[in-house]
Amino acid sequence: MSTHKEYALIAILATIAVIGVVPAFAYCPPECAPKADYFSGNNVTQPIQQLPEQILPIVVSTDKAVYDHQSTIVVSGHVLNPYPGQAVTMRVSDPIGNVVSVNQLTVDNNGNFVSRLNTSSPLWASGGVYTIYVQYGAQQGLRTAQVQFTISGGGATSCDPSQLLANLNGQVYCIDYQIDGATVTGVALNTASTSLVVNINANNDGQIILNIPRNVLDAKSGVKDTSFFVLVDGQENNQFTETTNSTTRTVTIPFVAGSEKIEVIGTQIVPEFGPIAALVLAIAIISIIAVSAKTGLRLMPKY
Repeated sequence: MSTHKEYALIAILATIAVIGVVPAFAYCPPECAPKADYFSGNNVTQPIQQLPEQILPIVVSTDKAVYDHQSTIVVSGHVLNPYPGQAVTMRVSDPIGNVVSVNQLTVDNNGNFVSRLNTSSPLWASGGVYTIYVQYGAQQGLRTAQVQFTISGGGATSCDPSQLLANLNGQVYCIDYQIDGATVTGVALNTASTSLVVNINANNDGQIILNIPRNVLDAKSGVKDTSFFVLVDGQENNQFTETTNSTTRTVTIPFVAGSEKIEVIGTQIVPEFGPIAALVLAIAIISIIAVSAKTGLRLMPKY
């Protein structure tokens, strides 16, 4: 047999071999791939289409896409292969980027987490698209995800007759009140003096009861409550009484006929988050470090 014929025979045999082998390694379409249970690690035999790009290290979602200003938002998510004791950090930004909520969420043994947000807070007064950011992990690798939702409308524009209307930076805050012996002629929130100012026209001796939400005006020394400081016509009033709960401080202030101005002074007023967004983020970072130290997780690898 000539050399050329030998080469031709070898080529034919090689071609047959390739044709016979290729099907064993041919591309398997998605329909033929075995279904994988990504959250339990168990394989099942039912063939389905695999979409590995949808199996993310962390996912987050809301129960609806659009809310109003009297809604509860249910936020839920899942972490793939969670680390025991490590929390998810959640941050919510309003339509112009101001931080309106920062929280740490517990992850259960299955990697699930859930939280509820209340849109009636004055911090959520703006209408538009809000963004939820979540992050998880440190030494093991940072994982992040986000989801957006819409709050319709622009917040409260008026208050009930039984409420005082205070306007600050274009946002309206409603404060429940009762008054005897006088009528209210004006209300203002003063950020410079950290105070609520109520102008009255007192024809008789009387009193005013103010139910002040803590997220509008509060008085704190560290994390402990302190007493408000009350002025009536510029003079200190020590006759007022005060009761508190987790969301509201109720102040009862007596006054005499002819009084014109009542001022309730605290230590913190409606926060303006734009200038202090960095501070909020710093608090979140400190919280992550604290949780990591408590659970024994290190933010930096040990060499």
